[in-house]
Amino acid sequence: MRTDMSPAKNYNLFVTRIPKLFLLAVLMSLLATALGSSRVLTAASAGGGSQNTDAVWFWFGDCLNGTPMGVRITVEGQNVYHSTFRACRMERVDANTEKEKRIRVFHFPGGHTFQHTYRTNEGEKIEGNIWQAGADPDDILLGVSFVAHGQILLNTIHIVQPGKRTQSTLDRDLVIKTYPLKSRAVQ
Repeated sequence: MRTDMSPAKNYNLFVTRIPKLFLLAVLMSLLATALGSSRVLTAASAGGGSQNTDAVWFWFGDCLNGTPMGVRITVEGQNVYHSTFRACRMERVDANTEKEKRIRVFHFPGGHTFQHTYRTNEGEKIEGNIWQAGADPDDILLGVSFVAHGQILLNTIHIVQPGKRTQSTLDRDLVIKTYPLKSRAVQ
């Protein structure tokens, strides 16, 4: 604000601009609240709402009735990682969020270019990491990253829908798939 203006001009500036900004902020807040409420109401009335809003999905859950899932990562059509996990819907408490922090680490040979920028040689070893990046009432967010020679080659998210097949193309010729398993036996 300019200091060489008279008090009357400062007051006029305040009266004309500040309330408009405040009103805009209030309207945006009300709009966001209304959109969020209508989404929740629509989902609940359609039967898509969660019965217990405090329960979220975890990928290393200790539950008897969990959903056994498989995860597979392919690079240029070749399997570089495959594993299983039990998706469990549980309360968000400290014991469960500690399990959420588990990281699965795997390695595979280089020779792939990540994001059209980061080239790796066939003699290099690429490190892959998968971890739970988020827990939601309907989904699990898996973080997926690839590292070589001290450089992060790719860091992204894959959305898992427990009980359903999901697939994400993380980069050119780099795909992650998650899918339900028929067997209840999960590592």
